[in-house]
Amino acid sequence: MTSICYRAIFTAAALAAAPLAAQEPLTVAEGKPWTHAHSGIAIPAALDELPRVRATSFVAPELDISQNFASDDGREALTVYIFRNTNGAVPVWFAQAQRAISLRTDLADPTLAVPPVAFTPPGQSAASGIKAVFAPKDVEGIRSTGVALFAVGDWYVKLRATSATLTPADMSDWMEGVLGELTLPRGTAPAVRPIADCAPKLAFGPDAADSTLPDTALAAGVKTAAARMVGTRWCLDRVVRGNLAVYRPDGAADRYLLATGDNGKAFAVEPQGAAGAAYYSVNLIGANKSFTLVAQAHMPTPQRVLDLAAAERAVAAIETWPVR
Repeated sequence: MTSICYRAIFTAAALAAAPLAAQEPLTVAEGKPWTHAHSGIAIPAALDELPRVRATSFVAPELDISQNFASDDGREALTVYIFRNTNGAVPVWFAQAQRAISLRTDLADPTLAVPPVAFTPPGQSAASGIKAVFAPKDVEGIRSTGVALFAVGDWYVKLRATSATLTPADMSDWMEGVLGELTLPRGTAPAVRPIADCAPKLAFGPDAADSTLPDTALAAGVKTAAARMVGTRWCLDRVVRGNLAVYRPDGAADRYLLATGDNGKAFAVEPQGAAGAAYYSVNLIGANKSFTLVAQAHMPTPQRVLDLAAAERAVAAIETWPVR
C-alpha cells in the first residue's frame, strides 16, 4: 500500500477550510482590478465603494481564492470566493455555505430571514444562482448577513456579505448589485432550485460498517482520478454532524457525495466494476488532488468513510490539476 500521511490531510484539508499554514497572500495590484487566470472573472479593487483589504490563496494556482472588502469602520463587509468545480452542483455547495453560517457561534443561531431563493447572476439567462439572508439576534454590529452562490463554467463564485445597517431585504438586493460589479464571462448555466431532502433516505446493509475488501489491489493500482459524480437534481440525504452532509444525485440509491465543508471538498462514494467483481470506491476530492481510499465490498456508511480517512487508509494520491 502506498504510504500517505493521510490524517493530517484529512483533518486539516477535508473537515474545514485550509489551515492557516496553507493560506498565502494572493498577488493583486493595489487599486487595480484582478482577473482570475482560469475563468476570466474580474474583481474590481472596490465593491460598492468598499476597498479591497485582503486577498488570499488557499490552493494555488488560483484554484481556491478569496478577496475581502470592508468599510473603514467595519460595519459593511464583503468577501468574494472563487473555487474549482470538481463535484456536486450549485444547490449542494449553497446548502453547505448556508449551514456554515448557521453553525457560526458568533452569530448566535441566526434567524433565516430571507429563505434560499434562486436568482439570475449577471450575464446569465437563467436563475442559476441561489441566495439567502440571515438576521442575527442581539449580535452587536450585524443586522444582516447573506450568501449567494452560482457557477461560471468549471468554477463556483460565492459572495458573503455582512452589514450593521441593512435590513435582510435590502441585503438581498445589495448582494445582487455587488455581483453586478464583477466582470463575468457570458455563458449559460442551468436553472437551479434550493436543495430538498431526499426521500427515502439511503439504506445501508449490515456489512456497510466494516467492509474493506481483503484484496486492496483493486485500488492500489489507481492511476487516474475517479470520474466526476454528476446529476441534474441533487437532494440532501442527511447531515452527519456539523457541516458534514450527504447528498445524492438524481435520487440514486447506490452512491453519494459526503461534503466536508463549504469550498468544494467532498468524498465521492460509488460502485465500480462489472457484476460479480464489483466494489465501492471512496475518493476524497479536493481542488488539485484526489485521494483514493481502500476499496469497499459494500456501500460504506458516511461514518465508515470518515473512519477510513482518520485511520490513514488511502492507497493513492492523484494530481487533478492541471487538467489533462
